[in-house]
Amino acid sequence: MTLLETVRTGQAIFDRLYGRPVFDYLGEHPEQARIFDAAMSGVHGRAMRAMLDAYDLSGVGILADIGGGLGSNLTAALGRYPAMRGLLFDLPHVVERARPRLEAAGVAGRYVVEGGDFFEKAPGGADAYLLGHILHDWDDAKAGRILDNLRRVMPARARLLVVEHVLPDGAGAAFGKLLDLHMMVVAGGLERTEAEYRQLFAAHGFRLARVVPTAGDISVIEGVPA
Repeated sequence: MTLLETVRTGQAIFDRLYGRPVFDYLGEHPEQARIFDAAMSGVHGRAMRAMLDAYDLSGVGILADIGGGLGSNLTAALGRYPAMRGLLFDLPHVVERARPRLEAAGVAGRYVVEGGDFFEKAPGGADAYLLGHILHDWDDAKAGRILDNLRRVMPARARLLVVEHVLPDGAGAAFGKLLDLHMMVVAGGLERTEAEYRQLFAAHGFRLARVVPTAGDISVIEGVPA
């Protein structure tokens, strides 16, 4: 019934059940947010290790993790690249939860934390911008707002690194297709094919440079300013 209702109305069922979008709900319920943080750290930790094994970040002086949660992705990258510095950007109540973890991760002096809403602004000055499991939370209009804000502040030589499942073409089985249904029901988001990422990037000032597969289910969709 949950899936049917979402398909019928086009609205994420979470919003109807709880009266607000999932991330607004988490901002108001600390215990549920704590459980969500733990789950996402576990999932994203495996994905980030796969990304770091497959994608070379050599030469990235500053990595900005946009919507970076508790900073697990950022600390993994800083651990792999000792000369790198990091910037963690997420909602103010999220980055406050991240500070103790960053302080305990052995990367003191190599990162800054900035609170903000990526639908409203983005931090400038980084060499690479990481969106790890972010765009799949949102439809094309909202994902486009995030990309627009990044495009306005990104240096000309900066890279956009989107870490997501890339759906295969055709009707074959793929875990990403199950995740696509989940994202639609919970957050109103979606997984995308390479062609859909290429189109989304082009509509918001980016060129899709390449898709780098990893040993996991995810890929790194690299974009550059067009």
